[in-house]
Amino acid sequence: MYEELRKKAEKKVEAKMGFFICGITFACTAVVLIMLSIYLPSIALWLLLPIPVMGMVLGILYILVFGLPTSGALSTEWREEEIEKEMIKLYQEKKASQPINEALPEAGRLELKELERLKIKK
Repeated sequence: MYEELRKKAEKKVEAKMGFFICGITFACTAVVLIMLSIYLPSIALWLLLPIPVMGMVLGILYILVFGLPTSGALSTEWREEEIEKEMIKLYQEKKASQPINEALPEAGRLELKELERLKIKK
């Protein structure tokens, strides 16, 4: 169990590191493109065009790594929590649809019979 948690944590840390590296690369590239557009005004539009695209890519990476800022949707924790909720819901529906005697194992039914006898004796 510890190894599994460690692997998940390492994967999350690697994703965050990738986002930060991408952000630093984006910032450096944007500065270079802006400087080139100042020195070469005839092609400034074409030099500034990749900056919004890189910003969108950075935004998508942020959502994938950290999830949406308000709800936490689209993050891996959100996905696992939703799966767990659905599993609990399905289990409860299955449990509610079964009669009580079938839901309990044989040992549980015997214990209930013993409790009923104790109630009658009192």
